[in-house]
Amino acid sequence: MAKKKKEKQDGFFKEILGEIGGSIIFEVVWNIIMFIPRVIIRLISTLW
Repeated sequence: MAKKKKEKQDGFFKEILGEIGGSIIFEVVWNIIMFIPRVIIRLISTLW
């Protein structure tokens, strides 16, 4: 019974770690996607 509890805890922590990792990757990708249009707009406004 103690072994089953330990396995469940490991799965819980791995699941949370996976969620955090996924959200960090999503944030990085989202920030890059939002950064590109800003750069293009600044480039256009600087050239004109």
